[in-house]
Amino acid sequence: METSSTLVGKLWRSSSAGGGGGKAFSDINWPPAGSDQIFAQQANPVEVRVRVGRYVDQVQMIWEHYEHPARGGDGSTLQSFVLNANEYITNVRLTGSRYVGSIEFITNQGRNILFGKQSNTVIDLEVPANHQVVGFYGQSGRWIDQLGVIAVPVSGQTIGKPKPPQVPNPERPSDSLLGKLPRAGIELIKEFEGYAKALSDGRAQAYADPLKGWALPTIGYGTTRYPDGVPVKQGEIINKDQAEEYLIDHVDKSCRKALEKIPTWNRMNINQRGALYSFAYNLGSGFYRGYNFESITRVCDSPEQWNDHRWIEAQFVKYRNPGTSVEEGLRRRRLAEAALFCKKVTSAAPNWDDDHDEAGEAGDRKPEERLDRIVRDVAGKQPVGAGLAPEMSFDTLITPHITYGEFALYEESRRFRHGFQCKTAYEIAVFLEKCRDYFGGNPLVITSGYRPPSINAKVGGARRSEHLYDAPDTGAVDFYIKNVSVYEVEAWCDQQYPHSIGYGAKKGFVHLGMRPGKPRVRWVY
Repeated sequence: METSSTLVGKLWRSSSAGGGGGKAFSDINWPPAGSDQIFAQQANPVEVRVRVGRYVDQVQMIWEHYEHPARGGDGSTLQSFVLNANEYITNVRLTGSRYVGSIEFITNQGRNILFGKQSNTVIDLEVPANHQVVGFYGQSGRWIDQLGVIAVPVSGQTIGKPKPPQVPNPERPSDSLLGKLPRAGIELIKEFEGYAKALSDGRAQAYADPLKGWALPTIGYGTTRYPDGVPVKQGEIINKDQAEEYLIDHVDKSCRKALEKIPTWNRMNINQRGALYSFAYNLGSGFYRGYNFESITRVCDSPEQWNDHRWIEAQFVKYRNPGTSVEEGLRRRRLAEAALFCKKVTSAAPNWDDDHDEAGEAGDRKPEERLDRIVRDVAGKQPVGAGLAPEMSFDTLITPHITYGEFALYEESRRFRHGFQCKTAYEIAVFLEKCRDYFGGNPLVITSGYRPPSINAKVGGARRSEHLYDAPDTGAVDFYIKNVSVYEVEAWCDQQYPHSIGYGAKKGFVHLGMRPGKPRVRWVY
């Protein structure tokens, strides 16, 4: 299936290739309004992310100050194509009929980057000369069913040096990934396994195994196969969160079942288990009662001595391969494992039950009455993204459709006071854009955002409400989407949002929040 190319103002949209299934999407509203024209012409793409297996599963365009939603499914391994300074995409070639099978990017610096395997029939999207690709459009579901591109003239633009995308990137994946694995054990493994081959932007590139070379490509924290069993390939790039996710998967699959068979396992605390996970990952999960593992087996079988730090340390440190080049490194690892094994478990995290607000102002429909005025006042303005600052106008766009004022309900008394509040608002706004886009671009209405203590008390908010934005990585919004069932929005957010959610659908809103450590928390209003 192919459509014809179109030109509206200075925005050019290619023909598309692929099938007719899936749900329509477009990185730039089409036909574009005046504000969309300006938005696209000021774009500075810095990266394209692709998932590809049998078909192209997902594509995502990253601009310098904005991350477009990922289009398609989340299967296969995420790959990345980072543009160099003064480099831009001049053309795209596709293959596929029912689904897009491969995608090839051509740049002004002569690079050809291919994702997937090309068939005999290659469709050239024929981007006009002196144009750069700034976005995608098409149809998607589990895979990319149909794909085309949107381009703008390069003339008159400054193609700057790419910077790392200013998008929310939690320090670590949600702890829900850990399952029964202790966080302390994973951190210890990460420390001694090392993160390689690290690039300047913090991501990791595949490297040759020190012993087997490129016969065993390795990435991140020693990963040689991804969770789906696909081997790592030369040239692949992942980010740090993915590296940890793959490590967690490997530790779980290679160690957990064997360790849980240790008779005293259920008597061990999370630090003791964490120490043994590190030991098992390094020396093999079958150590318990194994040959030459009498001392560590004795540790497991002697709960009465678990508080004797010196004795525990003496048993662990025996496993250091004396007289070899790795002795010192193993000695440090064994001492760290012994220290963790003997470390007291601190009290649990604070009880956040009193953070679960009642509806408060979340049922307020006044913000909806402002929508027409907001749309009028922000026409032609560009999002500031992570550059949001407390002193800016309430009509400042944070993302293409969400303003600073919406987080403050356009009340001066709710203006942010600190930069960290702006950062949290930006992270939440990026997800709200993703949600809005998924539900067809219907208007999204924020009914409650930042509440200073006096206002929070007045509306009956919880004493430690996330709406207080009173610390870094702490904040919340209550919202709904016009013309869409709030229950449907709530269900989608529950699957997609990695932090706090309050199930408020029966009261007409969804609560999205964040708190220190960014845990995944759920409750019902």
